[in-house]
Amino acid sequence: MKQNSKSMSSKLKTNTTKTEILALALLMPSLTLFALFKYYPIISGAFVSFFDINIVKLPGTFCGFKNYARAFSDVRFYQAIYHNIKFFAYAIVLTFWQPIILAILVDEMRKSKTTFRLLYFIPAVVPALAGTILWKFFWNPDYGLANYFLTLFGAKAQLWLNDERWVYFCMSFPAMVVFGGMSMVYYLAALQEVPRDLYEEAMLEGATFVQRIKFVTIPGIRNIIGTQLLMSITGIFNAMENILVWTGGGPAGATETVLVYAYKQAINSMDYSYAVTIATIVFVATFVITLFVKGISDKKD
Repeated sequence: MKQNSKSMSSKLKTNTTKTEILALALLMPSLTLFALFKYYPIISGAFVSFFDINIVKLPGTFCGFKNYARAFSDVRFYQAIYHNIKFFAYAIVLTFWQPIILAILVDEMRKSKTTFRLLYFIPAVVPALAGTILWKFFWNPDYGLANYFLTLFGAKAQLWLNDERWVYFCMSFPAMVVFGGMSMVYYLAALQEVPRDLYEEAMLEGATFVQRIKFVTIPGIRNIIGTQLLMSITGIFNAMENILVWTGGGPAGATETVLVYAYKQAINSMDYSYAVTIATIVFVATFVITLFVKGISDKKD
């Protein structure tokens, strides 16, 4: 019996080892590509940020922390950080909670739940840049629909994307009304994992709809809310392509985020060393913020 148990144990270990080797072999192509196109640029970027880059003779002349000292004494750099924070504030107020509320309302429906979920999800499959171009036409002060609707009610036409007072709202509006479908699906899936018994107990104790949301729903989907918050932070601080399409950083630099500033330093000024330094600072800052938010979330769990 002992010999049989030992032989079975060795077979299990052998099978487990083979499974692990097979899994690693299957993962190696994707891991290699991930390391090549993700980690290598990050590491090489951090390395060359300590040099005055010379395209003819890379990496150039070693300059130590000169580029970092320049960044932390650069007024435009701090203005760009402020613009990132402003975008994040608009995202939290206008777009972050809306998919949660919508998912809760759809989850409460007894009929046509799938239909409403599909209708709200369809706009999310539109490519982001294509959607941005369409909305840019919507806000065009000369022939856009926004001013057309205003003039129908006798209101004064606005400059929208060319006005510092309106530009952040205009850029956040599409996410508020259209592009939250993917997040809504995530929240709706998370709601299905909340035990229905908790809702029944809350109803038996006389809890109102708002109280059920506060004490049952929100705690039940807290993890996915935390994950989406992290995604929002990283997305805002890595925003570049959409902003370049929307405004190019205008009007008068009002929407110039950190990476847009870095892009302009590289493309317009050909100051590659400084651009890479700014990108490295963004990566480190985003990484630290992510760890901080995750640490708070883990403590609550």
